[in-house]
Amino acid sequence: MIKLYVVSGKKVEEREVDEFEKARREGIIWIDVSDPSEREIEWLKKTVNFEMPSKQVMGDIEISSKYIESGNSISINTSFIIQHREEIIAEPVFFFIRERYFVTLHYREIPSLMIFLSRLKAGRTFIRFSESLLAEILNIEVDRIGDRLEILGRRIKNIWKQIFVEQSEELIKDIAYYDELNITLRESINEKTRILSHFLKSPLINAQTKREMRVLFDDLSTLLDYTSFYMEKIDSIQNSLLGLITIRQNEAVKVFTVLAAIFLPATLIASIFGMNFKHMPELEWRYGYPYSLALMFGVTLALLLWVRKKGWL
Repeated sequence: MIKLYVVSGKKVEEREVDEFEKARREGIIWIDVSDPSEREIEWLKKTVNFEMPSKQVMGDIEISSKYIESGNSISINTSFIIQHREEIIAEPVFFFIRERYFVTLHYREIPSLMIFLSRLKAGRTFIRFSESLLAEILNIEVDRIGDRLEILGRRIKNIWKQIFVEQSEELIKDIAYYDELNITLRESINEKTRILSHFLKSPLINAQTKREMRVLFDDLSTLLDYTSFYMEKIDSIQNSLLGLITIRQNEAVKVFTVLAAIFLPATLIASIFGMNFKHMPELEWRYGYPYSLALMFGVTLALLLWVRKKGWL
C-alpha cells in the first residue's frame, strides 16, 4: 500500500497516487510504502528511481547494507523498536532520499512514523528539506528509546529490591526480558550511530539537517552509556539472584544432611537388632524390644540436642 503526502513547511496534505505529477510541483513528496505489491514497486522505480531492497538486505547488519550513497540519492536501512506484549521486535525500515522525494518502506506499523505523521498534521513540525523528514523521524525514535531506557531503569531498581524478598520463576523471566530489551535497544543505538556517522559526512545533506543530526548523534552516545550501565546492573542482579538461590539450596541440603546424620545411629541400632543369627542372646531377651527402642530414642534425642546447641538447626 502506498500513501502519498505533500509536505511544505508546517503544511501536509495527503494525495492520491495518480495525483503525483501535480503534487511534485507543490512541495516535498513523502511516499510511505507498507508491504508493497509488485505493481507498486514498479511504480516507485519508474517514478522516483527507487530500487526495492530484498528482505535479506533489510535484515543485514553490515554497514554497507545500512547506508548507501549513490549519485544524488541516499538509501538507509535501520531498525525501529516495537514492543508487542512480551515480544521485542527490531523492525527494519528502509529510507530513500533523492532531491525532493522521501520514501519510507516497512512491513509493519511503525509507531515513530505514526507519531511523526500526527505531528505533521497538527502543524508542530517545520519541514524545509526532504532529509529533514528523516531527522524528525529519527528524533522521535531516539526519544522513544530514551523513554524506554528511563522506564527500564526504574524497573531494574525495583527488581533489585524484590530479589531479596522472593526468588521466583516469574522474577527470573522478568530479568531475562529486561536483559533482552536492553540488548535490543543497545543494538539499535549502535546501528543508528554508525549510520549517522556516514550521514554527517555526506555532501548531499544541508548544513541545518547536519546540525540536527549531530544533536541526535550526541543523544545516542549518551543513551549508549545508559545501556552499558544497565547491562552491568542486570548482570549484578543476576549474580545476586544466583547467590541467593544457592544459599537457599544450601540451607535445604544442610537440613536434610543434619536430619540424615541424626537418624543414622537409630538406623544402625535397628539394623543390628534386626539381624537373625542363631546365637544372638538378645533374640530370647524379654526386654530386648523396649530396650532397642529406648536406645534409639535416647541416641537420637542426644544428637538432636547437640545439633541444636551447635546452631545447625
